[in-house]
Amino acid sequence: MHPKLPSLTAIRAFETTARHLSVSQAAAELNVTHAAVSQQIRALEEWLGVKLMKRVGRSIALTESGAMYAAGLLNAFEGILDATKQVKAYNDTGPVNVTTTPTFASRWMVPRLNRFRAEYPDVAVRISPETELVDLAREDVDMGVRYGSGEWPGLVAERIIGGTLAPVCSPAYLAKAPPLEKPSDLLKHNLIDDSGPDEWSEWLRIMGVPDVHLDSRSFFTIKHLGHQAAVEGQGVFMGVVSLMESDLKAGRLVLPLGPGDEVPLDYYLVTREDVPLRTPAQQFREWILEEACRPPEED
Repeated sequence: MHPKLPSLTAIRAFETTARHLSVSQAAAELNVTHAAVSQQIRALEEWLGVKLMKRVGRSIALTESGAMYAAGLLNAFEGILDATKQVKAYNDTGPVNVTTTPTFASRWMVPRLNRFRAEYPDVAVRISPETELVDLAREDVDMGVRYGSGEWPGLVAERIIGGTLAPVCSPAYLAKAPPLEKPSDLLKHNLIDDSGPDEWSEWLRIMGVPDVHLDSRSFFTIKHLGHQAAVEGQGVFMGVVSLMESDLKAGRLVLPLGPGDEVPLDYYLVTREDVPLRTPAQQFREWILEEACRPPEED
């Protein structure tokens, strides 16, 4: 026991009693007798030299000193609880839980997972494709992959790949479709959309095409289906170039308007600032960042 601290048993007896304002309920929670709790509280008051509790009729109440002490102890016990949870979680060898977008999962992460399994055969990974942002603090998630500016409060964001956008289509579609040489030509094409009704309009506006009403458009509410529709020759899809590299290299897709324009949005690996990663999660983090640096020709 630290020489400047009273008995932890006495502290626990007082904190529990102060929380319930009942010696009987404190005794039940601590699985000791009513008399034992009372004795510990008296011993604590003697050690401190102050009264912590007082009788009010048949009930008990905290003195001013008692209320101040109880508030501090509550914070201290919550800190102990948090530290206990963190150390248990840090040494947890269960599956690494990763949340990501469906497109990133199917186009970038899943094709590379065999390399992770070869390097870490004992580490299980659970990937959860989500269309909505997942709160890492509320859910049982070790890390996430997000598309955006890289600024999310309470999270550490590490860039994985660039987010350059460009229209793509299949060679077969391009051969039979109207000419596609400049952004305004897109108005004559079927535009495939899986990101929201305004994405094409916004992109065309940025490219200098006046506001128009897009009638010729296929909309998919499930992410990554738009990409597959483009491969099948159903129209022109706008996607992140780095997620389409395999299809571009294989000739299943082409970039009719060139490689696209840089945008201030990228894919990031995000983890919590306030909680250290478990050992298997840290291994997955290091692997995914190494994969991000791997030259395309090695994929």
